[in-house]
Amino acid sequence: MMAQQTFVNQKLEFVEELVLYTDSHIFLTGKAGTGKTTFLKNLPLKTYKRMAVVAPTGVAALNAGGQTIHSFFQLPFGPLPPGTNTITAQLHKMKKRKLNLMRSLDLLIIDEISMVRADVLDAVDAVLRRVRRSQKPFGGLQLLMIGDVHQLAPVAKQEEWEILSPYYDTPYFFGSQVLKQVPYVCVELEHIYRQHDDDFITLLNKVRDNRMDRDCLNILNQRFLPNFRPNDSEGYVTLTTHNYQADRINESKLEAIKEKPLIFNAVIRGVFPENTYPTKEELTLKIGAQVMFVKNDPSPEKAFYNGKIGRLIGYDEEEKTLSVLCGNEHITVEPLKWQNMEYAINPDNNEIKENEIGSFTQMPLRLAWAVTIHKSQGLTFDKVIVDAGQAFAHGQVYVALSRCTSLEGLVLKTRIGSEALVNDYSVNRFVEQIPDKEPSQEKVDQLRHEYELETMLELVDFTGVYNDFVKLVKVIYGNDTLFESTMIQDLSQRRNRIHEELCQVGIKFESQIRKLHAESPSCEQNPVLQERLKRGVAYFDEHLKDIVAGLFNLPFKTDNQAVNEQLTEALQQVKETVFLKSSCLEACKDGFSVREYQKTKSVKVLEVEKGEKKKVDIKDDTMDKNPLYTALSAWRLQKAKELEVPAYTIAHNKTLKAIAKAQPVTLKELKDVKGMGTKNVARYGAEILDVVLKLIGQESESIDN
Repeated sequence: MMAQQTFVNQKLEFVEELVLYTDSHIFLTGKAGTGKTTFLKNLPLKTYKRMAVVAPTGVAALNAGGQTIHSFFQLPFGPLPPGTNTITAQLHKMKKRKLNLMRSLDLLIIDEISMVRADVLDAVDAVLRRVRRSQKPFGGLQLLMIGDVHQLAPVAKQEEWEILSPYYDTPYFFGSQVLKQVPYVCVELEHIYRQHDDDFITLLNKVRDNRMDRDCLNILNQRFLPNFRPNDSEGYVTLTTHNYQADRINESKLEAIKEKPLIFNAVIRGVFPENTYPTKEELTLKIGAQVMFVKNDPSPEKAFYNGKIGRLIGYDEEEKTLSVLCGNEHITVEPLKWQNMEYAINPDNNEIKENEIGSFTQMPLRLAWAVTIHKSQGLTFDKVIVDAGQAFAHGQVYVALSRCTSLEGLVLKTRIGSEALVNDYSVNRFVEQIPDKEPSQEKVDQLRHEYELETMLELVDFTGVYNDFVKLVKVIYGNDTLFESTMIQDLSQRRNRIHEELCQVGIKFESQIRKLHAESPSCEQNPVLQERLKRGVAYFDEHLKDIVAGLFNLPFKTDNQAVNEQLTEALQQVKETVFLKSSCLEACKDGFSVREYQKTKSVKVLEVEKGEKKKVDIKDDTMDKNPLYTALSAWRLQKAKELEVPAYTIAHNKTLKAIAKAQPVTLKELKDVKGMGTKNVARYGAEILDVVLKLIGQESESIDN
């Protein structure tokens, strides 16, 4: 038993290590009742990574404490074939705070992944790549998928599958194009906490894996009791495949109770979609009704949990509370609130938080003589009547049977035949590959080591800085007639310095990092590497700051608005990239750690996206304060209005600056100014000289023709 428990803990430790110290994508799976949900709920207490949790349905999202995939990523419902323009259209509608949040995430968790369709996962990938401006899978963030492919399957209606089938060989998430291209590891939890009977566990495993033999089927069908009519006091729950079946049973049972109906109306505020209501908006109960709690008790007493069954025995009209008997335990119930949460960023500390955008307040109960298999996922019952005769999807029978804690508490309303075990061979093929993707401790250590190395190399990689600077220089070169040659030369020198002093030195430094890092399992335990990194960080930080010093004060402004817009965009990108790189270097000046680097990077990315860094204001040079240049600019503007032509067709800004510097007093001197030319002198020479002479204190009559 001790060895088994050690093995169980080791698997959970693997997952924790993979999440905390690697960027590997992970599929966490396991049979029903193995603790996947518990792991998810405990994870936020352990990780420093900025994370968000999403799920395919409203109920699953509420249980996981997150949002639905479609809500978080603002995906339209219906099929989403790869390359669809719908994704691009939706991105334009996305609010800036949602974009900021996605760009600052380190970890995305998708719960109940078995119900996520392949095209939806590809759409998530497409959105993240676009929003995070990265062609890495999922935009470079880490993905943790939690679920069991033997449980509920994704919904793919026939008309939807006709659209999607040319792109996918299965609707399951593992059929997505992105997962076929990116490596990921699988960890399967095997210790079952829900059931304790080894024979029943073995039976459930065979149902799950579609390995039912005649003996197992006979054992299971011994629980087929067609005339079983339990008393309501026994607390049996019927699990059905369809909503109408569960509703019909509950309504019939409720109607049979000769008591006054008790009607409770939910209080709904803000945004709370109807398809996510945890219980009825108008909840009708009667004393004597069998009920199920649909929420965990938030009080310290923890008197009830989601899925606990009881019988309604009283109503206090003055206190507006109900009394429920569960076994020998009396529980007082009052209305509770469910929150519809939306992820946002706290402006005070830049931490990711959940904001309430809506709420649903109601008695945390529902009628519980029957519930659908779909709504039972994640719940545990002691006594279950399974009506799976109309099972229509892979995993439904297994989900239904595995809700029960023991074989003795299970009753079958219809026989289970091999035809009821709806099989999906794509699932079988996928499951067969899981052991090959399971990491050993050596593999986990390797992934951790690789992630640490990748992070250090990213720190000294200046390719992004260089590429953004090249884009800026291209705008200048493409409009070189608008700029002074000295400025073009200045930018060319800066570009060359970035390449030589940062990029090339970074490549050489990379080989040193690789060599030193290979000598130790961790950089934090490698004093030689740490010292080398400190010196390297100091060098790069000093040279980066020196290269960009004064860059944003150069005279980029032109009289061409389109060029100005291109320059503003290019300069802003350079400024943001330099700021991020400089911030990360600064954070590592006293030593490197993955945690500190990633934390700094996430926070600074957020600052940039929130606009906390000042936007670039492209500047003119000192001529802005030159009275002659100012007077010439005013003349040009007035002349352009008179002639109804663009100002630059009269004289380029660069030419006006040259005139202001040369201060010509004759037409001959004016003609020698670069950019004027014979035609412009003939057209505007007299007016220009008039402006010049007035500014330098001479009379226009002294013009020498």
